Amino acid sequence: MGKTLRHALTLILGIATLVTFFLPSEHANNTEFNVIRVTIMLAFLGLLLSYKTKHQLSKSVKKAPNYAKVLMLAVPLTVLLFVLIQTLYPEFAAILVRKESWPFYRNAIFIKMAFQAVAVVFFAKLARDSIKKKEVLPAVFLCLLIFVLVVMIGEEVSWGQRIFGWETPSSYAEINMQGETNLHNLATQLFQNVLYFGGWLLLIAFPFWRNAIKKFLNRFKKLAFLGEWVPPTYFLIIFAAAFGLCDPLLSTDTGIKHSSILFCVLATAAILIYAIVPARGILAERICLTLGVFMIALFFNLFVSEVWSINAGVPTEYLELFINFGIMLWAIDLKKRLLPVGKRHHRIFGS
Repeated sequence: MGKTLRHALTLILGIATLVTFFLPSEHANNTEFNVIRVTIMLAFLGLLLSYKTKHQLSKSVKKAPNYAKVLMLAVPLTVLLFVLIQTLYPEFAAILVRKESWPFYRNAIFIKMAFQAVAVVFFAKLARDSIKKKEVLPAVFLCLLIFVLVVMIGEEVSWGQRIFGWETPSSYAEINMQGETNLHNLATQLFQNVLYFGGWLLLIAFPFWRNAIKKFLNRFKKLAFLGEWVPPTYFLIIFAAAFGLCDPLLSTDTGIKHSSILFCVLATAAILIYAIVPARGILAERICLTLGVFMIALFFNLFVSEVWSINAGVPTEYLELFINFGIMLWAIDLKKRLLPVGKRHHRIFGS
């Protein structure tokens, strides 16, 4: 297949995959639709995998800093722990993240906010450095990231309503799914699509295709700096297992039946399987752990989990914790890698 044809097919199938994210959820119960959308997604993934640079993951894992090597074990094992808690103690699993009383209302919200706030601090430091160096585009992109994170922080607590408990105006409550003063519950599934798919892009896709992305961005002089912003490839070993945490298949149409979550699950499985075949040594061990936990999490969350019936939002609340932790880790790692040469002895983490 010629490069031009491959690029065109990848673009077409990518657009078709994205379109399925926004179709009404009732399509998920149509067998013909399911067969077609899964076929499109798998074809798209097959073309994407053809762009993979060989040996990139192995080198990244070997050169990873010590803290990252710890997280390659700690994060998948934490995912496994959450799966065990959800399976064996579903009521406790719900309380851990969504206890319905102040000040512990939805405990996970405040943890996510903490991750987001730390990321804002590090991005702000990078923005300050960029402004000092008169690097306009990096400063603009960093300010946009800060803005998005500040909005996320505000949305987590409905801009203070979940802390101070004020009443939502009746006209707004009627159009908000949870009757709150926030934006994301005006179109909950749309915002979840953005968060979960965006989190998958940042933590799985971009790291996996890091070299190809950098090579592409280097064609554009003013955007070449973004290539250095792509998270390290070992991020996918750290976070892939978390994408097995999804809503149940049989209990709801918002679980794996929903196209955005389905694609993240299929794509994560495809990338891990693709990467494990040639893997040897420590890389093989790390991928085996991540893939094993991913499959366990996926199975129990789809078919066994009882926590959904206790509180419908709990299963993916755990996934959101990992996504936001990943955003924070990305901000910290980026600040560490972009430090001026003379300041590298002050790095937060060892090399």
